[in-house]
Amino acid sequence: MRIQHQVAEQVEQQLQLLFTRCPELSGFSVRGEADKLFVSDVGIAPRLSAEQYGEIYQDIALTLSELVEEQPEASELLCGRTFARMLH
Repeated sequence: MRIQHQVAEQVEQQLQLLFTRCPELSGFSVRGEADKLFVSDVGIAPRLSAEQYGEIYQDIALTLSELVEEQPEASELLCGRTFARMLH
């Protein structure tokens, strides 16, 4: 149980950093199929060029890939969820 809590904290920290690095990113979903994760439904505002969109998409994919590589349990926490920027 303690390990799962640590993994959840690590996921939260990395996603907060992702949203900080990508201020245009408003949210995204993670889907899973055959033990693989896929990023979908990426929300970006204001509208960006295809190149900028690709850079943000790659940042999301790299962040998730590193998380799962370091903590394989993270895939269970990511799959089937939507992550959105929190406004304060």
